[in-house]
Amino acid sequence: MGFCTVQSPIDGIFVLTMASSDGHQYLTDEAIGDLIASLTAVRDTPGLRGLVTTSRLGSFCDGVDHDAAGQPDEQVAARVGEVVRLLLEMPAPTAAAVNGDATSLGLALALAHDHCVVWEGAAVALPEARRRRPLPGYVAALLRDKVAYARLRKLLMLRAEACTGKELVGTWYSANDPAAADREVVAAEACELLEGIEVGSGKNYATARQAMWPESCAAVGMEITRPRRPSSPEQILHVRLTVQSFPS
Repeated sequence: MGFCTVQSPIDGIFVLTMASSDGHQYLTDEAIGDLIASLTAVRDTPGLRGLVTTSRLGSFCDGVDHDAAGQPDEQVAARVGEVVRLLLEMPAPTAAAVNGDATSLGLALALAHDHCVVWEGAAVALPEARRRRPLPGYVAALLRDKVAYARLRKLLMLRAEACTGKELVGTWYSANDPAAADREVVAAEACELLEGIEVGSGKNYATARQAMWPESCAAVGMEITRPRRPSSPEQILHVRLTVQSFPS
């Protein structure tokens, strides 16, 4: 069985579930390859209305297991950057159903989604500072784009302190308020959230995402282009509806 399974419990909305035998959902070379293949398949599916990413047991994703032998950190970070780019280029809204801890590059994976439904007991952290390991530039960019308070960004990135899902609400632009009390319903709440979003043209939706979070998009090599000024009332209304589907 691979790292990812993909199902569509609601027409057009896909749920990608990560699972590893140890419950950490570490981003091994095999796991990253499976994520890239699964996200690419979802992206290319006709009629796509949304993507939810979650995990089966244990953590949401604990990023890289630095104690295990494998590729150099730089190569792993670059490949995870491909995953982040696929999420940012997804032609439909995305939601991370964070039903367990999200640490290291696992937190970057969650931040790369448009919305996050977070279990109140989930811990999020970037332990690399404590381990004196560098983080790729897209992690800092995602934090600046998605986390409202500089103090929280400092605690996460420079002091390697952990925060709970309950503490994140109100400080994280994409975190759904309130945090979920029951971890078993997090994925269902994320699906319900996406089901209520009116999805227009995939091209326009991706363009709106780039306008909202240009630094994160640029950090993973996406070409940032300024959208053309709408020329008709219908086009103006479509752009407004697309941008309103993003968290404020």
